[in-house]
Amino acid sequence: MAWGSSKREGAATKSDAIENVIGRSCVIRGDLAAEGAFRIDGTIDGSVESQASVVVGESGIVRGGVRGTDVVIAGTVQGDVTCAGHLEILAKGKVEGDIAAKSMRIETGGVFCGTSRMGGHESRSENIPGAIPVSADLSSAA
Repeated sequence: MAWGSSKREGAATKSDAIENVIGRSCVIRGDLAAEGAFRIDGTIDGSVESQASVVVGESGIVRGGVRGTDVVIAGTVQGDVTCAGHLEILAKGKVEGDIAAKSMRIETGGVFCGTSRMGGHESRSENIPGAIPVSADLSSAA
């Protein structure tokens, strides 16, 4: 998931074949955890944790935290997002919560409301003098 990549929603990294799919009509109440990658098109009332990629499709809703190596959000996440690699919020994606990622990209139209922490653990925003929380709503950007 690199800057300027031509990957579409749901594309996983080369080593992260999607093993776990939560369908559009599926509603789960509880936490999910797996070693393999997730694709979520349904609703999860709980957290999602993977040791691989996590993709939240356009119809996907997660009401809880999301943790993975690389995370792509085209749907809605109401909770904190933590990823060891790259986070991408697509044009119809929405994150209401805090973000911690090595790098991130928000497409025009994507919504992020919370604070972000990028880089490694050593660059925590509370350790940076003058750091302020970020709230971005790019839906009206040209």
